[in-house]
Amino acid sequence: MTTDSPIHDPGIIDVEVLSDRGARYGLVIAAPAAGDLASQRRLLDKLEAYIGHCYSPAYSSRYGEPTPETCTITVAIHPDSDPLLFELLERSRSWVEGNRIAFKIRTDVFDITWQ
Repeated sequence: MTTDSPIHDPGIIDVEVLSDRGARYGLVIAAPAAGDLASQRRLLDKLEAYIGHCYSPAYSSRYGEPTPETCTITVAIHPDSDPLLFELLERSRSWVEGNRIAFKIRTDVFDITWQ
């Protein structure tokens, strides 16, 4: 795993938008990402960290338990990323949504309004 991976540090939330209605989190892959095992692991680690954040004391003290109405994770992935990563994200959908978190996958990386 190199530090120049387009999948940034798994311990850092790329985008966080908080409002009275809930929290929106963005995981941004702004450059084409490879589908090698290291990139897949990094993406899963990052998703796991986002899910964990939705169950953190900081989140619960403000919003309570996450629900699809109050918590969303949007993955903005570069459209030229390896198809394996898109497949991995689709396979991860049930995991994220099973944690009562809305899950979106978008390829319009540079045109997203985070709200």
